[in-house]
Amino acid sequence: MFSRTKYEKHFTWELFSRKYAGRMDIPPLGDMPEFKERGILVKESILIHEPNEVKGFIQLRIRPWDITKEDEMYAYIPAIRRVRRLTGADLTDPLLGSDCVPDNFEVWRQKLTPKMKFSVLEHRDFLFPRTFIGKENRYPYDYKKHGPCFQVEWEITPMYVVEVMGNDPDYVFSKRVIYIDATPVDKGGNFPLCWGEHFDQRGRLWKVSTMSSGVNKEGFKGPTYCIYANYQTDHYTLMDIYPAILGEREDFHKIYPLKEELFTISGLLKRAR
Repeated sequence: MFSRTKYEKHFTWELFSRKYAGRMDIPPLGDMPEFKERGILVKESILIHEPNEVKGFIQLRIRPWDITKEDEMYAYIPAIRRVRRLTGADLTDPLLGSDCVPDNFEVWRQKLTPKMKFSVLEHRDFLFPRTFIGKENRYPYDYKKHGPCFQVEWEITPMYVVEVMGNDPDYVFSKRVIYIDATPVDKGGNFPLCWGEHFDQRGRLWKVSTMSSGVNKEGFKGPTYCIYANYQTDHYTLMDIYPAILGEREDFHKIYPLKEELFTISGLLKRAR
């Protein structure tokens, strides 16, 4: 976390995610019982390890397939030793003093609604950071040398620029402008969201979120660095991510078993202890 270029503090997180529908890479393939029987699309949990004042903080999000159903969101707060169910408004609150909010993870996590209006503003090339997955071929991050900046290589990437009008005066953002990697599927593309600009209800640019999503030297796509910025306060939060999935490995589910207990508050509490 940085105020302008001044370093403040850091967090260490574990993030676990499991998708229950349309699985294609990691066994079990296809649709899992949670999706077939309960309509659950994704479960995601976060466990904070550092700093000590928030160690053991847990956040759990459950997203249903049904677009008319709200996501379920829970948090365990160590300071009060209580589990709190979060509301829709809480999904745009900064997480533990950082600039990250749950609805901006991976650029966009907001629930789609019939009120929204989508418009494609343009389709053109942009200069964007190349992604490198793997410790051996990416630049190390050192805030003492570079401040709130990552050392990256750059490449020209075609993108769709999409404007999303929320049309909801009760929501924290009035609109978002999303940049989507437009590399065709037959050329290795999978249309990840790369950059998001989020505007307040007065139409002012407020926050920005990004996930680098270029292609590494082995042709594998995936996130490496994330930036969350509050333009109205000049405050920044950077994420230096090293995913457990390094590519297509048949033994991933044996080396990194994502047990269902990692998607329950009680199971995460055991891991935290």
